Amino acid sequence: MMQANDTSNVNTPFGLHIGKMIKEHIENNTSYTKTYVAEQLELTRTCFASRLNSPFYGNVFDLMKVSIFLEEDFISPALAVVRSGGVPPRNLYTDAEFNDMQLKLAHAEKKLFEKERELNLTHELLEKYRMVGG
Repeated sequence: MMQANDTSNVNTPFGLHIGKMIKEHIENNTSYTKTYVAEQLELTRTCFASRLNSPFYGNVFDLMKVSIFLEEDFISPALAVVRSGGVPPRNLYTDAEFNDMQLKLAHAEKKLFEKERELNLTHELLEKYRMVGG
């Protein structure tokens, strides 16, 4: 059941939920707690939580203030969605960014392969100990 002050499911123009965008950025891209961010913005936890639950977040000055503090532009992505009629635009990457992502992916795949190999060797050792002990 939706509470009277819960605006998280309100239909918004172009499907934008700026509060959710900011909340996800804090959770996924910073080491900050929402309480810490609220304090830095001189807001109570309750007020900040209310803004994060709001598709509109606050007013334009609130949006600029949180963008500056978190060093993240929340305005341009919202404008891009509006310009494209509600369809989130595709991200385009430079060759250097693409190469960097490929390098990071290759490194992650190598680490995964190494961990998988370690796990297999551990299982083999456990099986040998079971055979010896059993």
